[in-house]
Amino acid sequence: MSDEYSLLNDPEMKEIFESFIVETREILDSLDLDLVDLENQPEDSELLNKVFRSFHTVKGTSGFLGLVKLQKVTHRCEDILNKLRKGDNVLNPTIMDGILKAFDTIKLLVDTINETKSEDVEVEDVVLQLEDVVKMMETGDFGASTEQVKQPTEDLSAEDKVHDSVSDDITEVEDVIDEDEIIEDEKIETIPIERIPGAKPSEKQVHETKAVETKSASSQQKGDNTIRVDVERLDSLLNLVSELVLGRNSLTQISNDFSLQNEGTKLSRDLAETTRHIDLMTTDLHLAIMKTRMVKIGKVFNRFPRLLRDLSKEMGKQVQLVIKGEETELDKTLIDEIYDPLVHLVRNAVDHGVEMPDKREKAGKDRTGTVILAAEHEGNNIIISIEDDGGGIDTEKLKEKAISKGLLTKEAAAEFSKTDALNIIFLPGFSTAERVTNVSGRGVGMDVVKTNVAKLRGIINIESEVGKGTRFIIKLPLTLAIIQGLYVQIKKEIIVIPLNSVIEVVRVPRNQIYKVNKVDCIKLRENVLPLIDISDVLYRDRIDDTASWQYIVIVGIAEKRYGIKVDHLIGQKEVVIKNLGNYLGNVEGIAGATIMGDGTVVMIVDIGELIHKLTD
Repeated sequence: MSDEYSLLNDPEMKEIFESFIVETREILDSLDLDLVDLENQPEDSELLNKVFRSFHTVKGTSGFLGLVKLQKVTHRCEDILNKLRKGDNVLNPTIMDGILKAFDTIKLLVDTINETKSEDVEVEDVVLQLEDVVKMMETGDFGASTEQVKQPTEDLSAEDKVHDSVSDDITEVEDVIDEDEIIEDEKIETIPIERIPGAKPSEKQVHETKAVETKSASSQQKGDNTIRVDVERLDSLLNLVSELVLGRNSLTQISNDFSLQNEGTKLSRDLAETTRHIDLMTTDLHLAIMKTRMVKIGKVFNRFPRLLRDLSKEMGKQVQLVIKGEETELDKTLIDEIYDPLVHLVRNAVDHGVEMPDKREKAGKDRTGTVILAAEHEGNNIIISIEDDGGGIDTEKLKEKAISKGLLTKEAAAEFSKTDALNIIFLPGFSTAERVTNVSGRGVGMDVVKTNVAKLRGIINIESEVGKGTRFIIKLPLTLAIIQGLYVQIKKEIIVIPLNSVIEVVRVPRNQIYKVNKVDCIKLRENVLPLIDISDVLYRDRIDDTASWQYIVIVGIAEKRYGIKVDHLIGQKEVVIKNLGNYLGNVEGIAGATIMGDGTVVMIVDIGELIHKLTD
């Protein structure tokens, strides 16, 4: 490693470097959304100043760490934005394209710096492009085809003048970092006037200064109440709580056994009371730790305005993005994994869903299409939906396409319901695109989406109406580590059914179970429900049918309902999910395993996968 990056490898700089990466990524996440907003609202001077300060902050901290390339790119962006702030130029597509390309390079630089402690990224082309933009701004020659958006010039605040002076100084001495350059804007504002030689503050000035200092002290106090914790520490803490839950379950089992043998004694009552207290505390502790792992899904959603902007521009479409529920919180593990499936769905919404402007106009629609990205909580689950107001999905065309590709027979297609037909798009190798593009046409998108959602123990459903649009609905658990489960007995084995799949439990006389097309069914509130015998898959043996009554666990997958035959109901408990290890690997229909209070290992079934297997 060269001396240029000696600071990054200095053990004493480790904490500063890690803070730089975290804070810079937070700034870039905010910039990703701010830049798209600025393109749509070029007259917003406050937003423009915010974008300028973001680049200015990254430039200052990168200069402090000796990151020459990062400093150079951010400095060029700062020059462009400063000219816009002064009113020397108005924002146009050429300027914005240059800034966005530089922004992508900055993100790549930060990722490379984090991974390799170096700036091993080519930036000269981007720097030259930015310098060309600056020259165009100075000459006013952007080409005849470029449309400029009128942006009113406003008086710059004292804060902005400080930035301008700093920026002008750096222009003369480009690679020299002034100490004042990395001073936070808020700190500049709190310099007491009485410290300036020869200055006598007025009463008004003294009042304003005290007010600012009070605000600053309040902000400092708020900041002191927030700390950053490494995710690995939270994972370790969650694992400890998981083991505590297992211990709690074991203690509950011991308490129940003791109470049966010593019913009515003071010792049994005390043990039961202590067990209940530990049970409550364990649950509260689990919830508290889970809350520390929760991240607002807006962290993911805020990446999509830029994606949608680039896609619509590439395809020649007019599309607006509406985001709802960005405050909804989700476990960080799920946040990291859900982004790629959402990218596929949003790209498909723009490519296959929203029509071209002329076609939309002929259909009586607005020329600008709409894609809605929304999230909300539903019990112990989170619902994420991607909706467009495009042409919808023609199920008959889907079936014809699948038949032509050899993915479906005509006989099977004829028996398909609308839901079954819509699910054709999840078949591997299936695509409705007429030609292969950078966005679609390879048939490897939607099946990957379904697979990735299934890995997160989620389900995905489709709603669509021709001419009106399509809606994809993803249902995910709030966490992957600890879930609520229903313990049931099938044959002599105990299994766990995730409670988020369970709708209700019923007990029916065996004489009310009848066959429809060789499938056992029951009639429940005027609805016919097919019954599933899990023992066929798990044990290769039929469930005991000598009893006069049959317990049925009603589970739901999308709008479909199924009944699962079980011999006995044991109860509902918190379940710590453990993987099956390398020896067993992935077992079809099994989500993992858990340990009961008496030490018995029981399987946790994957309802979605089991039903898919049994109904194929």
